[in-house]
Amino acid sequence: WYQRRVRDKQWYQRRVRVMKLDSIFKAIGVETEDDINRLTEYFLATVEDNPDQANLIHPNEVLKAIRLFVADSVSPNKVTTHKPAVEFDSTAPARDSGNDAGYWQALANILPKSHELKWDALLEGLQKYHGVLAQRAKLIEDTDKLQNQNSELRMLLQQYIGSRVNQDLQIPPNHTIPSEVLRDYAIDS
Repeated sequence: WYQRRVRDKQWYQRRVRVMKLDSIFKAIGVETEDDINRLTEYFLATVEDNPDQANLIHPNEVLKAIRLFVADSVSPNKVTTHKPAVEFDSTAPARDSGNDAGYWQALANILPKSHELKWDALLEGLQKYHGVLAQRAKLIEDTDKLQNQNSELRMLLQQYIGSRVNQDLQIPPNHTIPSEVLRDYAIDS
């Protein structure tokens, strides 16, 4: 029962994703596999060292890529090849397609440039903050290593000072080391 319910939920979620993708594709004018391939090219960024290798663009650049795609693919003389979902009565007044280019241009610029600039500034600030946090994490790691080394050296010094061999020496090391140091490091003299 539980597995069937999980399968149904997963099927429903996949179905919802497909419907969302279909709506998005229709909104930006993606109708064919060639359109999908062209759209995909807008989401790839070539690597400077290796032009044959491509990576996905940063998620914050997706909106700009979609705007470019819409701007590049919308032309006033583009003819749609798909059938309309609803057949209209031929006696209805003809649709004025003169504002189509303006509509798509407005859709491409749905977010004001000032918002884009704010998001870009936020991204830059967060990247700097990430750098500071990464540097701080490295410093903490280095501090931990030094503390471990320090405790190991203290143990070695205790072993050296407390060794029976030192009792046989004419001047044992614990007589040459100041008593404050021995006390600070809890070394028995």
